[in-house]
Amino acid sequence: MLGAEVISSTLVTGRFLGVGVGSSPAEAEARLGDNVQQVHGREPHRYLRLDFGLVEATFSGEPDWTCQWFSIHMHRLGEVPGLTAEVRENYGLDFPEPVTWGQLSPEVRQSAERIDPPHRDGYAQTPTRYRVPGVRANISLSSALEGDGPGRVIEKIQIGI
Repeated sequence: MLGAEVISSTLVTGRFLGVGVGSSPAEAEARLGDNVQQVHGREPHRYLRLDFGLVEATFSGEPDWTCQWFSIHMHRLGEVPGLTAEVRENYGLDFPEPVTWGQLSPEVRQSAERIDPPHRDGYAQTPTRYRVPGVRANISLSSALEGDGPGRVIEKIQIGI
């Protein structure tokens, strides 16, 4: 499956390859693999974060951990050597090029709300973030000033926050 298709599907369903808010760590590992880095917080704010390379999932509610939010770090595909091949091999997903805003399904683009942070001079800058309220997703686009909205590369997606 092409990367843009799975990202569009994730932004419609709120689930990446079956993992989403409410999933357990065991469900996440069953679907995303067990080659994972774990990070625990400290009392009273204990959490469990599982880092699968492309995806990070954060759980709370010890001892019955449940996923509270997860992030898809699209920027890592170009930054981490071998990650694109690993994603293709482990998940059957093909990211032949960076996924852009314009490649997402019309359903996603039409349901998204622009989040326009103010520029330091008080002027609105080109939108770099969108929110998809139905799945509580934030989408961060590249901050490159060149190019239009549809050509902006998706850097990170956070769901459940």
